[in-house]
Amino acid sequence: MNARYNPQTISRPLKVAGLLFGLCLSFSVAAQQTWTPNFKDSDIQEVIKFMGEATGKTIIIDPKVRGPVKLINTRPLNSQELYALFLSVLDVHGYTAIESGNVVRIVPNRDARSLPVPNQSAVSEVDDTYITQVIQLKNISATKVLPTLRPLVPQYGHISAYDASNALIITDTRANIIRLNEIIARIDQSAVIGTDVIELRYAQATDVVNIINQIEKPDPNRGTTSSPVLIVADRRINAVVVNGDDLQRQRVRVLVDNMDRPQTKNSNFRVVYLKYAKAENVAKVLNGMVQSLGQRAPGGEGQAASNQVTANIQSDETTNSVLLTADGDTMESLLSVVDSLDIRRAQVLVEAIIVEISGDVNRELGVQWMYSNGDSGFGSSTLGDGRLAAIAGPALDITGNGLAGLATGLASVPGQVFGVGRVGGGTDFLAILKMLQSNSSTNILSTPNLLTTDNNKALIKVGQEVPIQTGSYTSVGTGGSTPTNPFSTFDRKDVGINLEVTPHVNEGDTVVLDIKQEVSSLANIASIQGVVTNKREIETQILVADGQTAVLGGLIKDDVQTSETRVPLLSSIPILGHAFRSQSSQAVKTNLLIFIRATIVRDEKVLTGATAEKYRTIRDEQMELRRNRGILVESRSVPVIPDWAELETYRAEIEAAQRAADALQEQGVPQ
Repeated sequence: MNARYNPQTISRPLKVAGLLFGLCLSFSVAAQQTWTPNFKDSDIQEVIKFMGEATGKTIIIDPKVRGPVKLINTRPLNSQELYALFLSVLDVHGYTAIESGNVVRIVPNRDARSLPVPNQSAVSEVDDTYITQVIQLKNISATKVLPTLRPLVPQYGHISAYDASNALIITDTRANIIRLNEIIARIDQSAVIGTDVIELRYAQATDVVNIINQIEKPDPNRGTTSSPVLIVADRRINAVVVNGDDLQRQRVRVLVDNMDRPQTKNSNFRVVYLKYAKAENVAKVLNGMVQSLGQRAPGGEGQAASNQVTANIQSDETTNSVLLTADGDTMESLLSVVDSLDIRRAQVLVEAIIVEISGDVNRELGVQWMYSNGDSGFGSSTLGDGRLAAIAGPALDITGNGLAGLATGLASVPGQVFGVGRVGGGTDFLAILKMLQSNSSTNILSTPNLLTTDNNKALIKVGQEVPIQTGSYTSVGTGGSTPTNPFSTFDRKDVGINLEVTPHVNEGDTVVLDIKQEVSSLANIASIQGVVTNKREIETQILVADGQTAVLGGLIKDDVQTSETRVPLLSSIPILGHAFRSQSSQAVKTNLLIFIRATIVRDEKVLTGATAEKYRTIRDEQMELRRNRGILVESRSVPVIPDWAELETYRAEIEAAQRAADALQEQGVPQ
């Protein structure tokens, strides 16, 4: 569209200003034209149009720009002053002007930072034109100063830091950017670098420097051109050397002062009385634990003592206590370990029946025990020869004929060592004992009972010490051949029954038993070399449930018994005496069986029950002796211990009386 010149175009703006804007224009006759603008609720687009005609600029108005304008002015303004006033009016109403040559765009402030704006390295004129400036910092970090300047930039403005070049990028009005430049110039001052030497009294210089360097370690993701603080340790005088500006040195000094403090030592001596554990064993464990933590050697002269893990641990057997000397942290660890070790350990009551069974009873009992149910089995030591078929076949046949064949096959192997085993309920044990006692073909060697704590070995020995000659010496006197001063050396050997058991209580109420059983006796064999002993031994490890019975056996011994029958006097006649005497020999096989039961005793109630069971067993035997006494023996001459229930009643009465006496004593009542 081509604009035409019209003589009325000069008066047209005056009419518009007078009617719509209330604009009173005053023209001076001077060479430079001036304006005295005043607006009362004038439309902002008409005001912008007037400013464009007055300043000669091409103005593009955003559609979002609208609203009334109020302006009161009494002073004539030239074109530059009028344009500066126009920018201030736009800023008050939330708009800004973006210049690009002679073209000006009027947009809302919130949209201005997303549009291309003029980039100026230096700003001298003060107005509200929207511009972008990059400010290079020399002494301080742009990232660190950014939080300080951000509140000074309005919401429609923008400020950010560029770490690579340590610069600030600001988009705002010229007036505000000039103000920010003045503030930045005051902040971006070169700091005075100095060095401080901080001597330590308690801490180690190397430790303090390592900790502070970790705190002051620069972040690689955060660029900075400011000089980092330099911190080193001087071991000769145990001091920290700091190089940096005043703020850096002051910050490091505060950290060093907080770290250079004496180590707190609370409750460095304790006496711990143990209830269950042995003081000597606990002290050994604690000393080993302290040694494993390791100790650091103290520093040289002038250095503070390093933090060492030290403790003095002693045990007192008379009071079963542990004496601890340590610092606060170590003391807490030691007390925690003591509490974990000083616990009530489970006990195991081991009951055993060691019996020799001979004749048919041996075969019958062994086979019945082995095949009475599915919890049985047998083992053998020498089945590698041709007799294997005689045993393997019947073993696979569970009928009566198979059992008889198995027994016959086992008995036919000379020197055979086999074993049968079974786990049964707790009531089987007394039944087995009574059955063995009632049979004349059995010989109960021992019924030991052992009560021991978990993982502790228990040993019982029943027998005698037999002297065995180990050497002899004789000397011949001077000038003679008669021996003088003969003497012999002897050693003593235990002969009898030895039972050694070590229980290990597992989770789930099962017990692992390490068993070593030895039965030895003197052999009826004369030897010029000395005494001959028979020895049968079992050493094994078994797993049984709480209260169940296991049987170990198969230690077979062949014994040939020779007997002679004579008629007095007549059997002594030469030649004819053979008719009045006879000799016979009999081979007897004896099998050594061990019935063993393990009962876990975790508290006093279980221990009391086990004691009551043994007590009643002894009383029952005494009652049996009284019933089977001879007619010449009075009933009262056979002693019988009281019933267990009577003992419990008597004990309860004593405890009640003791509690009553203690209560009276606490109340101060004389006894």
